[in-house]
Amino acid sequence: MENLKRNLPPLTSLVAFEAAARLGSFSDAARELNVTREAVSRQIRALEAHLGLSLFERSANSTVLRDWGARYFETVSGNLENIALASVAIRGDEDESVPPELPVESDQEHILIVDDMAANIRRLQDVLQDRYQITAHTRAEDALDWLLAGGAADLIMLDVRMSGMDGYALCRRLKAMPHYAKVPVMFLTSLDAPEDETEGFSVGACDYIARPFAPAVLLARIRVQLDLRSSNLALENLLQRRADRLERAETLLADIRNRLADYGD
Repeated sequence: MENLKRNLPPLTSLVAFEAAARLGSFSDAARELNVTREAVSRQIRALEAHLGLSLFERSANSTVLRDWGARYFETVSGNLENIALASVAIRGDEDESVPPELPVESDQEHILIVDDMAANIRRLQDVLQDRYQITAHTRAEDALDWLLAGGAADLIMLDVRMSGMDGYALCRRLKAMPHYAKVPVMFLTSLDAPEDETEGFSVGACDYIARPFAPAVLLARIRVQLDLRSSNLALENLLQRRADRLERAETLLADIRNRLADYGD
């Protein structure tokens, strides 16, 4: 690798040389690369100094590629084109200034409600049903079974006091399971003491709301958590795609380095 670093010329010099050799003019290369003619000339002279030979015959009126310059151009041009094509393949066609769209299974996001009071569930359904898909369970154990059987929710709303497993215990179980750990959990409960709210956050909840609630405020807080989840998923998706591309790019560049090293030998 150290030998390769010593023998491989700067990429900027190779790009300037490729443009000048292909277009037959330092000035045309400068216009194509959107730099000054002096910058192109400086990069090519740096390349010539690296190689220890002159690639062009220069005169007051023309710049002509020498025979060995032409042979070098054939190697450089092909490899730079391969790099460009591979970069397009790795980058893909999508514009990464626009966040990638994530596949959705339905037009509405899905909220799971767990509360042992049917009246509380009906009240929430009245507020949410026009905006979200709703699944409701009156026992934490039933909700957990539904999730383990393949049920999916974008947000989970829990009461605290329930017969059997309470809301805190269910939240702990969910946060300990990799598949559900990142699903936002909100507590909606009649318990409003500071220590109850503290316990809710300590087990992993993203929000804690005490009854009675204002529908507009509840909807706004749900929307914040769902938008945050969507943004996090999009960011994770983007980072994973870039990691995959980086891995492919490293493999490709290693192959190109090997080819250039073989040419130098």
